[in-house]
Amino acid sequence: MLLSARSHRLRASLLITSCLAALPLAAHAQDTAPAPASDDAIANEIVVVGSQIKNLKTAGELPVSVVSDDDISAIAPTSAADLLQALPANGTMNFNGTDTVSGGVHSARGDVASVNLRSIGSGNTLVLLNGRRLVQHPGTQTEDSVPVSTVNMNTLPVRGIKRMEVLHDGASAIYGSDAVAGVINTVLDDSFEGLRVGGELGFAENTDKMKYSADLQGGWTFNEGRTHLSLALSYYEATKVWASELDYAGASDRRGFVADTPFAGDLSFDNRSSSTPWGQFTAANAVPGLTSSGGVFHIQPGSMAGCSGALSDGLCIADGSLQRDLRYDINSSRTMSPGIKRGNAFAFITHDFGDFEFYSELSYYRARTDEYRGESSILSSARFNISRDAYWNPLGAAGNPNRVSGFDIPEEGVDLTLTNYRVVDAGLRHIRVDNDSFRLLGGFRGAWGNWDWDTAGLYSEATTKDVTFDRISNTLFSQALNRTDASGYNPFNGGDLANPNWGDASINSPETIDSFLVDVSRYAKTTLALADFKVSNGSLLSLPGGDVGIALGVEWRRTSFSEDYDDRLDGTTNFIDAVTGEMINQSDIMGSSVAGDASGSRNVYSAFTELAVPLVSRDMDVPLVRALNLQLAGRFEHYSDVGSVFRPKFAASWYPFDQLQIRGSYAEGFRAPNLEQLNTDVTTRVSTVIDYYACQASVNKGDIASLGACAGNDRVEERRFGNTQLKPEKNASYSIGAVFTPTPRWTLTVDYWHIKQRNLVGIFGAENIAALDYVSRLQGNGGLSGVHRADPTADDIAFYQGSGLDPLGEMVQIDDLFTNLDSRTSAGIDFGLYYQPPETPLGSFDIKFNASYLDKAYQGLSPQAQQIQSVLGAEVPLEAVGDLIERDGRPKWQASGTLTWKKDGWAAGLFGRYVGSYYDTGVVQDETNAYWKVNDWFTMNAYLQHTFQEGALSGSRVRFGVRNLLDSKPPFLDATYGYDASLASAEGRFFYTSIQASF
Repeated sequence: MLLSARSHRLRASLLITSCLAALPLAAHAQDTAPAPASDDAIANEIVVVGSQIKNLKTAGELPVSVVSDDDISAIAPTSAADLLQALPANGTMNFNGTDTVSGGVHSARGDVASVNLRSIGSGNTLVLLNGRRLVQHPGTQTEDSVPVSTVNMNTLPVRGIKRMEVLHDGASAIYGSDAVAGVINTVLDDSFEGLRVGGELGFAENTDKMKYSADLQGGWTFNEGRTHLSLALSYYEATKVWASELDYAGASDRRGFVADTPFAGDLSFDNRSSSTPWGQFTAANAVPGLTSSGGVFHIQPGSMAGCSGALSDGLCIADGSLQRDLRYDINSSRTMSPGIKRGNAFAFITHDFGDFEFYSELSYYRARTDEYRGESSILSSARFNISRDAYWNPLGAAGNPNRVSGFDIPEEGVDLTLTNYRVVDAGLRHIRVDNDSFRLLGGFRGAWGNWDWDTAGLYSEATTKDVTFDRISNTLFSQALNRTDASGYNPFNGGDLANPNWGDASINSPETIDSFLVDVSRYAKTTLALADFKVSNGSLLSLPGGDVGIALGVEWRRTSFSEDYDDRLDGTTNFIDAVTGEMINQSDIMGSSVAGDASGSRNVYSAFTELAVPLVSRDMDVPLVRALNLQLAGRFEHYSDVGSVFRPKFAASWYPFDQLQIRGSYAEGFRAPNLEQLNTDVTTRVSTVIDYYACQASVNKGDIASLGACAGNDRVEERRFGNTQLKPEKNASYSIGAVFTPTPRWTLTVDYWHIKQRNLVGIFGAENIAALDYVSRLQGNGGLSGVHRADPTADDIAFYQGSGLDPLGEMVQIDDLFTNLDSRTSAGIDFGLYYQPPETPLGSFDIKFNASYLDKAYQGLSPQAQQIQSVLGAEVPLEAVGDLIERDGRPKWQASGTLTWKKDGWAAGLFGRYVGSYYDTGVVQDETNAYWKVNDWFTMNAYLQHTFQEGALSGSRVRFGVRNLLDSKPPFLDATYGYDASLASAEGRFFYTSIQASF
């Protein structure tokens, strides 16, 4: 299954080969080809990102890459997410709608995609539509244990895009907050004339995945050419994919995939759940010969070793904890990617009043996803008491028909606690997410002499309705467990004897199950209101080097968010125990921690200025200075909740001779804390940590060789407290690069960039706090006050005997606080190669190649992290600190390239994408402490199309294409579905055909 390194190198070489294959063909007709387009013609393609000065030629002055309509055709995306993943500078896409299992109902689920330029985190890239901001998605995703928000890129269409502009440079001084890593501006075609309709149908080779899409684009002119209406409609549908359709995704126990590696047998690859239909219990009193000394027992097949008491139907009671062989294969009950239905509608209306123009944008987006998750299981902080009078209690009072015989059970029976259980017979959880957003923009633009002015107002709103059908109410389940007749729920009937790791062959009655099933919802909303006024003058005054350009502007914007959880989740309706009548947990939903409702808003007032100063021009004949230009910018922003900030930017462009440009910039930026980090009192999540204190006991007893070999898998509730005192994150970045144009048809670019972020908002993290708690105990200071443990049980006391350590109970809760933490430094190099060969007898070609090299990614260590490292060294890896290069989704190299060809109505294209290797730090080899290596990955798309040029079908187009032409499997690693969904795709070779008709 795992591809060899040699095979990966071969596939990577195909990326460059596909981009260079046309070079000999181009040379064939070089001497007779027509001259390249003039500078004036090129200037008509104005790139607006990176400057607010109208008609400023920034394409060569700043590190901007443009994804054109031809590029989009070669990439063949079905969503903006596909398009963004084609950008080498884009890192992990943590909002991806696929890998949302860990966050559950608290995750940004559904049809959502993020952008992450420079791999410095979602939310650090500003996203614009036609030069103005987009509303944030009304859901957050946890990155490095911190909730981050982002624009949902899937609200943008892939049809009707004129171009996508990517500024690889800090731009907070021009655009404001979030433009830390750069800016992505999507420019839609608002001047289209005519009518065009199209459709696409495709299927995957490795799964049952099907995709359908239809689109319409129209443009009409009225009022003697003064009014123009453009309309773009698109619909997309994709079927769901079950994890079980792919071997590596459907298996929770993946040890078989690493059997021939140094990681053979590593338990990190066994992700089966200890929550199973084989119930695990603790009796209030130990029963000799039946339970452990601490009263612990579980249900298992009678054919397995270790039975201490027989039950009916081939089952038995066994003392102690559940053995690994009975763990549950949770991926057999999951969809890997949801079914999606998505619609986008955009309309543009412009009207020329003579001296000025009115323009407007109206857009609407709606998407529905349906997916399925495994059956509900209980939390360690929400366990269930089972009365001695409960009908199905095998340790119940005398006279109970289900009481086991032959043991010294008290006459009155024994109360039990259900400590771990998966309610398999209640069925899968069906999750439906509806995302909606709309955008209304109206403005006027015109000119006063040499001054261009532009003013507009917009209002945009996004909503998410996340509903999970057939969740389980803890209170109602507790009542069902404790009924005194056969209508009660029986958790003692085990799973499937024929397949102990999945399914349940002994289900309870539908009436009993229906009595505790509930539907649970979460509703969230974000808004953006914005008004701005800006003016620019490309010829403010004349210098010997040319005209000085200036832009000035003011902006007001208001953002808000609100999140309303179901009453059973937000603490309104609590888990009330049917036996004691006491509140067990604030959340009444099985498997989900409490999440309080939250809301917040902020107003931002800003003003900016920008100067473009040409110091030297070609006409001045200065040796080695054909041209020298400066860009100076500054922006002041006042936030109603976090104060004020001013950030400058300086950029320079120097041409020592016409074919070579040297460019550089220095910028200071900022990012305000998001509204959830500021306004949420507390969020509770279930986290998996390692209890290193218990691991040390195992080391002392000789059960394991070292702490590094510890495979603890403790689930704890992590409470993350909001902080109204958070300050904006600040950053300083610089870049220097060169553009070499040996001929008008060749362009080579290289840019080095460096970003230093300070005051990063974050939390220390449950895993790190658990390690710090252990260090504190080693140093004789006792445990941390924010780590809460249960009282030690008799089994805990027995476990610590012979270890030399005082017995402790298990960790149940960890507290953490959002705060401004340490710094992060990132650096890298971007490369570009662009070639437009002259026309040849075989047609015209266009070649583009882009690559990004990540040279540095270092997260500073806090004093607490330094304390852990100084005591425990490399034996205990710290979470998301230190050197992050080639770790956890940060490969050194990413690259992509396109090759397109056109001839007499025929066209074809190739697109290749390469992602370098990195290491999964969640898997550590026991003897060498080496991390699991995630192999590099290469995919290629291809298409062939024909556009009819005459007759009844004139203007119509037929295309056949293949995505993932080489059927490349994603690199294997220890993740939910066996691959990194934020960087790779599990979709195999995908065939599609499309038609398009123009009128």
